[in-house]
Amino acid sequence: MNQQNNQQPNLLVFGILALVLAELGIPGIIIGAIGRSKGKKFIQAGGTLTGASKVGYILSLIGLILGIVMTVFWIIYIIVIAVAGANGAFNNITFS
Repeated sequence: MNQQNNQQPNLLVFGILALVLAELGIPGIIIGAIGRSKGKKFIQAGGTLTGASKVGYILSLIGLILGIVMTVFWIIYIIVIAVAGANGAFNNITFS
C-alpha cells in the first residue's frame, strides 16, 4: 500500500511532463517511455493503477504517441525547408 502511494505522484508527474514536452518531439518520447515503464513495473510488482497513477500512465502513453508524431512532423518540416532552399525558393527574399 505504501509503495502505491509513493508511485502515484511520480506517474502523474511523468505523464504531465510527457504531454507538455510532446511538442518538442524526442523529449516527449523519452519522458513518455519512462512514465510508461514505471507504470508497467508498478503493475508487475502487484500494484493497481488507480486515481493519479492511472491518469499519469495514460498521459505518459499520450505524450509518447504525440512525441513520435511531432518528431516525424519536425523531420518532414526540415526536409521540406531544405528542399525549398536548394531549389531557390528563398532567393527573392529581400530585407529592407
